[in-house]
Amino acid sequence: MRTLITCGVILAACLFCMYCAGGCGPDKHLIFSNVAERGASLEAQHLAKVDLQFYWRARIRLAENEIVRRLWRLDENIYALTSANRLVALDAARGTYKWSYQVARRINKVFSPCHADEVEILKPDPDSPIKTFKAVLINTLSYALLINRDTGKLVRKLDFKFTANTSGSSDGEHFYVASERGWYYAVNLSNGFCRWTMSTKKTITARPTIFGKKLFVASHDGKLYVINPGRSKDRLLWNQLTDAPLSADFFVDARGCFVPGQDYRLHAYDNLTGEELWRFVARGPMRQPVQVGRETVFQVAFGDRFYAVNLANGRKRWDLKNGRIVLGSVKINKNPYVFVLTTGKRLLIVHEILGKVEKSLLMTGLDLFVPSATKPVIYAATTNGKIVCIRPVSAGHLTPKMLKDSPGN
Repeated sequence: MRTLITCGVILAACLFCMYCAGGCGPDKHLIFSNVAERGASLEAQHLAKVDLQFYWRARIRLAENEIVRRLWRLDENIYALTSANRLVALDAARGTYKWSYQVARRINKVFSPCHADEVEILKPDPDSPIKTFKAVLINTLSYALLINRDTGKLVRKLDFKFTANTSGSSDGEHFYVASERGWYYAVNLSNGFCRWTMSTKKTITARPTIFGKKLFVASHDGKLYVINPGRSKDRLLWNQLTDAPLSADFFVDARGCFVPGQDYRLHAYDNLTGEELWRFVARGPMRQPVQVGRETVFQVAFGDRFYAVNLANGRKRWDLKNGRIVLGSVKINKNPYVFVLTTGKRLLIVHEILGKVEKSLLMTGLDLFVPSATKPVIYAATTNGKIVCIRPVSAGHLTPKMLKDSPGN
């Protein structure tokens, strides 16, 4: 009898460990499972008709009256922000829980997070070595939090002496963020002090973006500014003037800087010289972030339509009247396809070059979607805490390396 009791205890302990390995963590509000939920088989059958499948599924247990409001993927992590301003991090490759952090009180505004690799923060003890870690930074109107993105531990709170109006970006040494009055700031990650400030004299709503040791800033004054943040003076390298406010997030990488404007134009500039590479003219203002894929630039024009533009020359490839955002990109039989979500939440599988819609699927029951123009994966969520990863049936194993964003993504 004693032997049976002992075996029973051991079996229970093993089952508990298996449960925790599936996603149990220190946050009592969270529980994750990769087991198919009751009633999900019909959704799986719908996905199978368009050669897609659930790669993993997870659920966040929410407090009473708490819902998921926003969803992002940055490199290896999925971040969900709840209505209580709680930031939840998941492993994007496996769907397992990593950590949770209370960013702000429920009533505070919270902006989109950004990543910084190899951040060095000197310990208070000058004899201690410098520790390097991977960080996620997320800001409110009055402060930013520097968090170790592997552990969820707060490293530093950066209090602002201004009111932020944008999300920020970081080069691992400074956090770059802008205010409503048109000022933008370089805040030192080590001590929280503002190293310098500059002004466009007009409102800034687009995220200041760092790339190639240059800071790119778009303003409602219609200008794109490019500065060298490492200089103590004469930081401005070049600027370009457009015919209307620049209010939406732009994209910059080694191929250029792609800027949506309210002048009905999508602008492409050489990020070294500022020379205009091309411009694409639509029939409505561009107030939503631009998306840049491997060969195509995607942009919605307000009151007009969704456009796919050749990245090399700025010529239109195709357009969709009800297109909204690109959720993923995949090659099928060596042909490039993109997953386009429409305003009616229908997923279209579109040939990236030709614009031919091959298949479509209504994304019933999902509320939040992660934009992505380069990754062969779709992330979506419901407001009640279910998060799903969807991939092509023929896709192989998903790894953190595959999810690593190139600079500018």
